[in-house]
Amino acid sequence: MAAPGPASLTRSLRWFAASYGIALLGYLLLSAAVSRLVGADEFGTYLVIVTATTLIGQIGLLGVHRGGLREAARLSEDDVAGLAELRAGVRAVTSITLPAVSVLAAVATWFLMHQRDGQSQLWLALLTGALVYLAGEQRLCANYLRGLGHVRLAGLLEGRSGGALVAAGQSVMVLLLLLLRPESGLVGALAATVLGFAAPIVVARVVLSRRWAHTDAIPGRWANLRRAARRDWRFVASQVGGFANSSIELWLAAILLSPFATSMFGAGQRLAHLLLIPQTSLAVVFSPTVARMSVDDDRLPLQTLLRTGSTLTTSAAVLLWLPMMVAPSLLLVLVFGVDFSAAAAVLMLLASGYLLNVATGLAAVTLSMSHHEGQVAIVHWLALGLRVVLGVTGALLWGLLGLAISSMTVTIATSAMMWLQARRRVGVSTHPTLRPRVRLLSQARG
Repeated sequence: MAAPGPASLTRSLRWFAASYGIALLGYLLLSAAVSRLVGADEFGTYLVIVTATTLIGQIGLLGVHRGGLREAARLSEDDVAGLAELRAGVRAVTSITLPAVSVLAAVATWFLMHQRDGQSQLWLALLTGALVYLAGEQRLCANYLRGLGHVRLAGLLEGRSGGALVAAGQSVMVLLLLLLRPESGLVGALAATVLGFAAPIVVARVVLSRRWAHTDAIPGRWANLRRAARRDWRFVASQVGGFANSSIELWLAAILLSPFATSMFGAGQRLAHLLLIPQTSLAVVFSPTVARMSVDDDRLPLQTLLRTGSTLTTSAAVLLWLPMMVAPSLLLVLVFGVDFSAAAAVLMLLASGYLLNVATGLAAVTLSMSHHEGQVAIVHWLALGLRVVLGVTGALLWGLLGLAISSMTVTIATSAMMWLQARRRVGVSTHPTLRPRVRLLSQARG
């Protein structure tokens, strides 16, 4: 299968924005449907399972998805050996480590759900294991497709709830359950989430298989696994640390607070995450470009591009932030239902922290794509430790509000540290500028 032609950042962003818009609608629709299907006491449990399976899936990938994106973006069209190396890494993790962590997650879930009836316990365990595997496959396919130039299909597999295709499928499934089997509860919600992953991932894997079908398979899957782990282990640390930072307070709420409080924190966080959509969109599209531009000694073009992008994302985030400050209760009721208005303060605090995160720009992406992913990991893990200490303290002393304040504080501190590291290690600033050069987006290759 021939490689697609180069696309400008403008073209990539235009397509990604359209697909991300569909993903956003699916994300909101899925959240609204699940909250009504499982109720205010179980919604937090659903979010804990979904976030935990995403994290475990990333661990099972051993960082191959991010390392593969970076290396694929730098491949020349005739580099068959490089393509075969990428293929070997994918085969190794999808046949060894990803299935292994999926089984472990299923077994752990079975033990943790011991208070439920036997049939429900078994289904929750099986569905959790399936979610781990599918979440890993989704991230793997999306990153490799983008790195290899398949920006349209990659765009449909990236974003909240797994991208436009996945989010749309999951939303339809949950809505059908809400209409036909409203008593299906948590098991039904997880089953719908699993089914929503299936078809898009099959399509993506077919495209990837055709892309490198002409390469010879490198024998020795365990050897390929060790080689991939040695090459990409820093991505594991940075990716796991980054994702854990975005979810740890939800998990702390599940451990320290009531199921209702956990659902309130989860609802506020899920809505506040919308502020990160502009930045996430830019990070996904810019990653291959940053990987290529970071090898040049002249950092000014890269900095100009990054600061222009940061200006656009911050402006978009402000537009999303304002209604969250003006009418937080109304937004929560519209999306999740009347029982979720109690999450208004959580939404306002988390949204403010995320806005400042967006304003620091693509510092983490800049570090990762320029071979400083180790620095990203260090910052993430330091922040994670701080989140645990402050989060536990805040939750025990002040409950839900204390946990939200802790989360906002550490989010701001982490963003500032990441900006400083990009400035120090790569020599570029990533914050907004009063003089954005939007024309660069059409000149740079996506």
